[in-house]
Amino acid sequence: MAKKWEELTDEFDAASDDGQRFHMLVYTTMIDAGAMSQPNAVPLLKRICTLDGQVCNRIDDSTFEIVGLGLRVKRV
Repeated sequence: MAKKWEELTDEFDAASDDGQRFHMLVYTTMIDAGAMSQPNAVPLLKRICTLDGQVCNRIDDSTFEIVGLGLRVKRV
């Protein structure tokens, strides 16, 4: 069974159209590739949330939705 863990791989600020600002965190699930049947496969499982833990969905490379607030923000 492959070993999995999460690492903080990116962080940035984002703002909504009405000026609210949020600090965003991107976590990537890492998988020990040595334990996989295809060692060259690189799974990219990412989780994005605000600094206070609110779940976010990626809309495109610079736009995200903070799910609990129903608010779209853009990377600044």
